[in-house]
Amino acid sequence: MSDWNELRVVIPRGRVDAVAKVAFAHGATGVQEAPPPGVAPRYRQPWDTEDPPETPDCTLVTWVPVEVSEAAAAEMSSAAGAEVSQAPLVEEDWSESWKRHHHAVDISERLRVSPPWEARAGDLIIPPGNAFGTGDHPTTRACLVALDRLATPGGTCLDVGCGSGVLALAAAKLGMRAEGVDIEQDSVTSSRENAALNGLSATFSDAPLSSLAGPYDLVVANLYAEVLASMGPDLIRLTGGHIALAGILADRAHLVLDALTPALTLTDEVRVGEWVGLVLKRP
Repeated sequence: MSDWNELRVVIPRGRVDAVAKVAFAHGATGVQEAPPPGVAPRYRQPWDTEDPPETPDCTLVTWVPVEVSEAAAAEMSSAAGAEVSQAPLVEEDWSESWKRHHHAVDISERLRVSPPWEARAGDLIIPPGNAFGTGDHPTTRACLVALDRLATPGGTCLDVGCGSGVLALAAAKLGMRAEGVDIEQDSVTSSRENAALNGLSATFSDAPLSSLAGPYDLVVANLYAEVLASMGPDLIRLTGGHIALAGILADRAHLVLDALTPALTLTDEVRVGEWVGLVLKRP
């Protein structure tokens, strides 16, 4: 049984400091603000120019020792002007429980991307780590599906913003000569480690797009619409055949299309939830 209780209360934001002060006086390990019930969290995204608006109320969550939980809840209720709920803190083995969020992804009969604990012979193994891209995010999957359809053995593939290297390594696994670039050195390092783990040959670097000669038979990129649009001239120059793009919110797809057409022609558009995948080709 846990030695700690979790306390929750919905309060106006103006009362957060007063209620938190009571919690800390009773040995709280910390406090956390969350949206009120029924309100989805809204995080600042790279394309936002301002912080998301705050709701007038919030859910304040804290954790106190069981032996002082009743007293803490009573005093917090008084300071909050609202009832504080409490429940035993559920303790987890985080070294193992985080794995349940990562599973193998079947792309086709010839391509399956797996974390190490679900890998089968022939899978592309991508351990979750610091770099984005395990195959199970809808944007990564969209790029993998397009890549699986467009990959040609012996052809060349460029992965722009390679992250974990999953797209370039999938191309290499399908017989292409693959190269990945990323501005983050951690991503380059992670991609090289994943190449070695899978016994695949692919080149990864932090080289700027402007330094690449190209063209490539296939270009893949899983990046935000604004970033893709800013890369427009280089993406057009480097695309010798097809380009498969993901990471694009549906209401921003026009930014990418405005930047790449009519130099490149749209051939496919797939929507999954709020995300859009685009495939264009050299006319």
